[in-house]
Amino acid sequence: MTYFEELTNTRRKSENMAAGISSMILQIRKQNIKDSLCDMDSIGHRQQYIANIEGVMYYDDSKAESVNATWFTFENIIDPVVWIAGGKAKDTDFSDLIPMAKKNVKTLICIGKDNSNLMKTFGESISEIFEANSIDEAVNMASIIAQEDDIVLFSPACKSDKAKEDYTTRGNQFAESVKRIQNEHYQ
Repeated sequence: MTYFEELTNTRRKSENMAAGISSMILQIRKQNIKDSLCDMDSIGHRQQYIANIEGVMYYDDSKAESVNATWFTFENIIDPVVWIAGGKAKDTDFSDLIPMAKKNVKTLICIGKDNSNLMKTFGESISEIFEANSIDEAVNMASIIAQEDDIVLFSPACKSDKAKEDYTTRGNQFAESVKRIQNEHYQ
């Protein structure tokens, strides 16, 4: 074997070894990414599964206090959605959510003191829009509206309009309301 052939073989072996090591590293990274995504349910109030009541899935996404966070959530949904949103919505630009709403949302339930911006933004995109005075009332409405294979999603897309109410408080209120309905339903 000539020197050139040996050098070429050595280079090929090195390239193959580098490709193998890179592949192993990428597989580890892919697995880490998969594991992280699978652990998303463990992150409280972010796309957190709460219950399944007669085929309707309830999710708490109260940590999504921005349009971008809610957009990301909608990007991962394929089933029809009864969406509970609102809070300090007066000056929020919801226009980035219109395509997602057209595609996924069958009903919007607005919570908060001033829902005019939400209602104006989605008035032509969503056929059913309602207002609720509280999260509990919104969950009650959603439980009546939602049908089997629907998702009831609490993803406010804005901060609370109440001074001492953060996403944790609102998420807990949502979860408690869902659990109450679940208990009433299965008694």
